[in-house]
Amino acid sequence: MSEPDLTWGFLGASRIGRGALAPAVLAAGHRLHAVGARDLGRAEAFAADFGMARAYGDYRALVEDPVIDAVYVALPNDLHLPWTLAALAAGKHVLCEKPLALTADEVAQMQVAEAASGRRVMEAFCHRFHPQFDVARSWLEQGAIGDLLCAQTHFVGGINDPANFRWQAQLGGGALYDLGCYGVSMLRGLLGAEPVAVAGTRVNRGDVDARFAAMLDFDGGVSAQVFCAFDGARQQGMELIGTAGSMRFDWPFSTKNRETVLTCGERVERFAPGDPYVAMVRNFAGACAGDAEMLFGLDDSWAQAMVLDRLFAAVA
Repeated sequence: MSEPDLTWGFLGASRIGRGALAPAVLAAGHRLHAVGARDLGRAEAFAADFGMARAYGDYRALVEDPVIDAVYVALPNDLHLPWTLAALAAGKHVLCEKPLALTADEVAQMQVAEAASGRRVMEAFCHRFHPQFDVARSWLEQGAIGDLLCAQTHFVGGINDPANFRWQAQLGGGALYDLGCYGVSMLRGLLGAEPVAVAGTRVNRGDVDARFAAMLDFDGGVSAQVFCAFDGARQQGMELIGTAGSMRFDWPFSTKNRETVLTCGERVERFAPGDPYVAMVRNFAGACAGDAEMLFGLDDSWAQAMVLDRLFAAVA
């Protein structure tokens, strides 16, 4: 069986689309057909750089283009729901940037629309496609650190431009949506469980959380902390501590073209630079074609959104 391929349209001439998704789509052997942006000039420049046939100055024209099989949504967070629903209604599959939606209720609306359309939706979390994730989960299952006691993740990235939508609450901004979601997703995936209790503290700049410290308690007395912040030097990390040792990720989330190291006692696994976005695109395409199981679908995204909902409620 030949590898399934798709013809893609991009909603938004975004930096992540330019630097990660467009190269991944091409590397996976798919076709880049069109891009839509509110600024037609930006769309035309993006299309020219990647050999796209069409550039649109509005989103509606993009989702209604009959050539397109799949739409990549890389818009401000508040636009993920309406344009995912519009793309599904137009008969397109959707790969949408994280956070997939602003609430679990919004994800539930996507679940209804996905089922009615016969198309597929995936949240674009590439970190779970990096091989270090599977190795770490295997080590945990083997008892390499004994019984897990606690975990800590941090993701700090300098986002200083006040015009960036991430500093605007009405557009779905804030550090938990943008950075903390990675730690929540990684912990849920590695543990294969949902937190039974949550708590948190936040430091605001204006009405947006510039910093968020989340506490997640899992069954069995496992406690985890997820820290994220916009106003700090760019860095990330993760450590799991058990009764018989610990496991450390030097760079758990943003792994594209970066050597990463996973350490567990005397075990040291080094991963050569690679591109987890390509693996994500291939898994998404296979699921759209019915040839593969989606690594994580909307049920997982709904559970992820529920955790974020509970964290925001805990600090309201």
